[in-house]
Parts: sequence; structure tokens; C-alpha cells
Amino acid sequence: MHIMSDSDLMKKLLDGTIDPSELENNPHLYTLAERIYGREALEEMGVSGPSVDSYAYVESNNMSFADVEMPEFIPDLANISKEDSATNAKRRRKIPLFLGLIGLSTIITNFYLGMGAILCSLGIANMKEICLEDNTQVMWINAWNSEGLHSVSTWKQPGTIEIIDIVAIIVCSIMIIVGLFIKKN
Repeated sequence: MHIMSDSDLMKKLLDGTIDPSELENNPHLYTLAERIYGREALEEMGVSGPSVDSYAYVESNNMSFADVEMPEFIPDLANISKEDSATNAKRRRKIPLFLGLIGLSTIITNFYLGMGAILCSLGIANMKEICLEDNTQVMWINAWNSEGLHSVSTWKQPGTIEIIDIVAIIVCSIMIIVGLFIKKN
């Protein structure tokens, strides 16, 4: 009778060419086959598992606890969980992000479409000089109060950029960058 080496048996097990009787007689191989193929597949092949004593033999001969070395450093799990929760607690700054997006969208809308066009379409603004003549872009420097908003000189044709628009675009862009990339502790 030819006795196969463990590597030959392992190769046959992985190839799926192992004889079922070889599995029944070898608790180590049966345990591996069960983990690889599942107990149902082995039962369909007609392979019955080794007796309970064989399992005990496999487990008792696998490793001796005298061979196990304990690490010298044992980490403090309480500190690790606190550090992990602290890193997970960092969140985006939502208020600067939100304000930056609102401000930038307002400036861009005013430049291309004009805020007056929105006010006219909603029925809030009804000045002939704004709605009918299409002077819908707000000049922010004149629009600080209600009286300035009702002045014809505050409104102009869309597509003109002023220094205050450039400053507002820069400030809003910085707020968006802060909101996206700088996180709270």
C-alpha cells in the first residue's frame, strides 16, 4: 500500500480528485475539505465525517499552548476606542460650506441672469426700468438698503463684473474650501 505525503493529499483535495475514503480516514483533511467545500457537498459525495474522537485528536495535536508566546505589550483598548471615535468625530464645517455655496451661486446668478429677473418673475419687483428694460443685475455697492434697491442707478444689464463681485467670489470660494477640506475636531 502506497502512503501519500501530506502535500500530495492536499493537492488532490484542492484539485477535487481525492478519494472519499482518504477523507474519512484523515481528520485533518476532512476538516480542511469541510471548510473548503462545505459539509453539504461532502455529504453529497457520500463522505461521512470522522468520529468525534478524531476531532478531539485533531484539536489536541494541532498546537500546544506551551508553544504560544504572549506579547509583551498589551495595548490599552479604552484609549484606542477613544482615539478612533475622536478621528471619526471630525466633520466637515457645514455652515461655511453652505454660506459659500449660497453666496457664490448668488453672485453667478446675478452676473449671468440678474437678481432682478428673479424678482420680476416672482412679482416682487415691478419697476419698469428693471423688468421691461432688462436691467436686472444688481450693483451691490448701491444696494445696501431698501432705498438703494428702489433706485434705478442700482440696476444694470447683466454681464458686468465689479470689484465687489470679485471680492465676494474670492470670499465665497475660500468659505467653500474651508467647508470641504478643514474639518472640525
